[in-house]
Amino acid sequence: MNQAMLAGMHEASRLTRSGRLNEATALIQRTLRGEAAAEPAERSAKPHIEGSFRVVEPGSTQRSTHTTRATPPPVNPFGRSEGLLQGFEMPGVQRPRQAPVDPTPEGGRFIDGSYSNQMGTRSYKLYIPSSYRGQPMPLVLMLHGCTQDPDDFAAGTRMNHLAEAEDCLVLYPAQSMGANLQKCWNWFKDGDQQRDSGEPSWLAGMTRDIVSRYAVDSRRIYVAGLSSGGAMASILGTTHPDLYAAVGIHSGLAAGAARDLPSAFSAMR
Repeated sequence: MNQAMLAGMHEASRLTRSGRLNEATALIQRTLRGEAAAEPAERSAKPHIEGSFRVVEPGSTQRSTHTTRATPPPVNPFGRSEGLLQGFEMPGVQRPRQAPVDPTPEGGRFIDGSYSNQMGTRSYKLYIPSSYRGQPMPLVLMLHGCTQDPDDFAAGTRMNHLAEAEDCLVLYPAQSMGANLQKCWNWFKDGDQQRDSGEPSWLAGMTRDIVSRYAVDSRRIYVAGLSSGGAMASILGTTHPDLYAAVGIHSGLAAGAARDLPSAFSAMR
């Protein structure tokens, strides 16, 4: 990666952390085409990622604005190129983590668990709304992005609050640093894009395990993800269409877009 591309990706990472996603996307496209990047805009005094979101409470036309924050990604020990591929993010400076917003609405439960199969063991967190009394509910599998964990993702998306309002269970698998040092889902590895192997195997297995433990409406099981989690959500929708009724993807590549590092670079271009 030459200096011009490196500088462009660093600036795109900064714009993303500042919530200026359209500018970041345009800059990445220009950089990959080899065009000169514009001069960095004035830096925001309080950078945040993904900007502000409007939340509409059920039965109300009033809208409140919530700003989410995320920790800048750590320096990648594997090198800049692989860091870009694993999370669509350039490595940044390690900074102290801010305490996340409490992701658990009053009355709900946010519990820890783990699931094991032949592919290994992974931990997760499950949100159970206060209205759950053993009646069938929808289940949403939420796949976090790089450097995140279930608590970060729940706090940033406020998905538990939506689940409390809409009466559904939310499952947050946690990627391990043993599988990826930046805790990215391995969307670009051939072995992690198959139904009966790798990450799809235990993510689907974890989903079925929750279905066996709780009352879940089998017709309303969904998966959604952000960045590398969005790419893995796309893979799960392809490998397990019999399990997931719908897929939500934010900033993720399509299933099968890459099989290794070189093809991942090609797909991103």
